[in-house]
Amino acid sequence: MKTIRRLIVPVTERWNEGEQDWSFVKDPSHDIRIWEKTNGMRLPDGYRRFMLAFNGGCVYPRLFFYAVPLEYYPSTEPVTFVDLFYSWSDVRKYSRGDVYGRGNPPDMLFIGSTPGGLQILMSLRAEEFGQIFCWVHNTNIWGTDGNDHIWYQASSFENFLKSLYDEPDRSDYDNWRIPIYDKLAKPLAF
Repeated sequence: MKTIRRLIVPVTERWNEGEQDWSFVKDPSHDIRIWEKTNGMRLPDGYRRFMLAFNGGCVYPRLFFYAVPLEYYPSTEPVTFVDLFYSWSDVRKYSRGDVYGRGNPPDMLFIGSTPGGLQILMSLRAEEFGQIFCWVHNTNIWGTDGNDHIWYQASSFENFLKSLYDEPDRSDYDNWRIPIYDKLAKPLAF
């Protein structure tokens, strides 16, 4: 079995305006330290190292089997892909409720998304700290009108990354890659 080379490319605030290189990725270390001090907790180690190394990004491989029941998130099979892992500024924006308001599941960091309606969350609750969950995004107030469940996905950020895969024909790579990635892609090591 061939080993997949795990890669990451940058996400910048103004990618479509020409910010298409790692030099435009903001260093989140100061903002992460402030968040940790303010909240009295340290980010889970693997995710913290990932953010300090890359501040989010688009990873390859990116396919995963999601745990959300098909009646909540219909498709022909329970497979989707990570569109991107958010930069720290976007993690904060989503997690504060700037996007979904009072619909946010409590005590969760929004760390990424799929191209459909799934948000990838990391738990900040003591009993499941650092575990990864999926949530079908919703603007209904949390706990009402069907907005009351998240689905366990992985025991840690690192294990979630390990669960990402490509098809044997490398079709996910072909869909992920654009020519500029040839010079931008870095090994997903942190």
